Amino acid sequence: MKITLQKLVYLLAFVTFTLAAKAQDSAVPDTLRLSIGIDGSYPQSSFANSYTFGVGGSLQLDLPITTKLYATANAGYSVFSPNNNGSNPEAIVGVNLSAMSVAPVKIGLKYFLIRTFYLQAEGGETLLLNKSAVYGLNGNGLTYAGQMGILFKLNKNRRYIDGGIRYERQQSFYGDGHYNTFLGFRVAYAFNL
Repeated sequence: MKITLQKLVYLLAFVTFTLAAKAQDSAVPDTLRLSIGIDGSYPQSSFANSYTFGVGGSLQLDLPITTKLYATANAGYSVFSPNNNGSNPEAIVGVNLSAMSVAPVKIGLKYFLIRTFYLQAEGGETLLLNKSAVYGLNGNGLTYAGQMGILFKLNKNRRYIDGGIRYERQQSFYGDGHYNTFLGFRVAYAFNL
């Protein structure tokens, strides 16, 4: 069954408004928070010609600025699975593509709109970890991402499940002026420090 981004947005909005009804229980305390997450990525446009999906992990630190606004620092690792089905216009004839290993490092802002529902914007650098295996010209590329998500409380405002969907765009590692774009999700275990 194919899940579209629009359906995910509607589901996330429904869950957010349902949880917002429990206003006294749902507020997120403004304290330093660390999250350890699993990331999934679905390449879009020309990036989808070369790679089918990505999977990885990430660490994120949320530092409160106000009760609703947080500064974020995020570091991760992802591996993109190659598209070697023979119809890839960007492949070298007779040579299979290697998986692409990247490490994005980003900083940004997270703003809580309604209790546990947030919008997040980040920018930074993505490091290409296997430059020679994927014939990259550059070892790094400018990256920016937008995410929306929700924190689900597990117990007494100390531990959470942080779920979000995002759009991310990385500068191409081939010096061609293109971008690697993908839709992604992040599911993380978060706890207050």
